[in-house]
Amino acid sequence: MENVKYILIVSQYFYSHHCFVVSAEEENFREKALTLIEKLEDYKRDADISREYCYGYDRSRAYTDIRCRWNVNDAGDIYFLPCSSIFEAMSIAEEYNSELQRLTKFKGAKAAQKKAWAELIGKHHSYVRIGEIVRSIFEVL
Repeated sequence: MENVKYILIVSQYFYSHHCFVVSAEEENFREKALTLIEKLEDYKRDADISREYCYGYDRSRAYTDIRCRWNVNDAGDIYFLPCSSIFEAMSIAEEYNSELQRLTKFKGAKAAQKKAWAELIGKHHSYVRIGEIVRSIFEVL
């Protein structure tokens, strides 16, 4: 993808999605992204889970080229989506509307499962806490 100027960062946990746009030209972008993954995984995982961080690849090979999409699957997912404009980033972010995702995911789910998901999201995917983590590393646009 040519002219990558922005990265849409999406933090996903069950049906909950939080989106943030950052500059792809930010100094040390790759190292910051790897640090973000570690901090988000620490927050999203249960305290009793201790395993290696997941970067989508081994750390040395992860996201060496910011022109492509980067998916990290762990306790919830993290997506780094390259964009050429803020408008493009915002358009893509619309696809991650948590309310629409919730309605789709809840079809056929039992009340106890819905309650369990909501409790886990409250504990491991607060918008405020995710935003604090992202902003501690990147300048969010």
